[in-house]
Amino acid sequence: MKAKNLAIVKFTVAALILGLMGYWIFKTTKPFNEFAYGTIGVMLVIVGFVIYSGIQALNDAKSGLKPEDELSKKINQKAASMAFRISIYMWLVGLFTLDIFSVDSVNKAKLVIVIGMAGMTLVFLFIRLYLSRVGIDDNKN
Repeated sequence: MKAKNLAIVKFTVAALILGLMGYWIFKTTKPFNEFAYGTIGVMLVIVGFVIYSGIQALNDAKSGLKPEDELSKKINQKAASMAFRISIYMWLVGLFTLDIFSVDSVNKAKLVIVIGMAGMTLVFLFIRLYLSRVGIDDNKN
């Protein structure tokens, strides 16, 4: 039952993100620039991962598996630690790169936050997907 509830929560989050994106797109009066298209693409990738994990949770619920077993907890911990290490360097490179482009200060703060948060999420999701496919080696820890 817990896996089914987890899947429902994931689908709800995906629907909420898609709804907010739709509201943002509907309310925007200016034509989109490359940054807006990039943001939409990144958000669609994140929603795709959420829907994929929701489908996996539903399949686990049908199979009678637990939603969080020891292996998935270890994979999540390892993916989070690797994503944290990578995101530190990503923030550093991003802040130096941001000084190259001429952006006003209000949009610069929004740009840094959006790129940083979306980047951290994507790094975690790709590492988690990679580790769930390849597996983790307990002897290396």
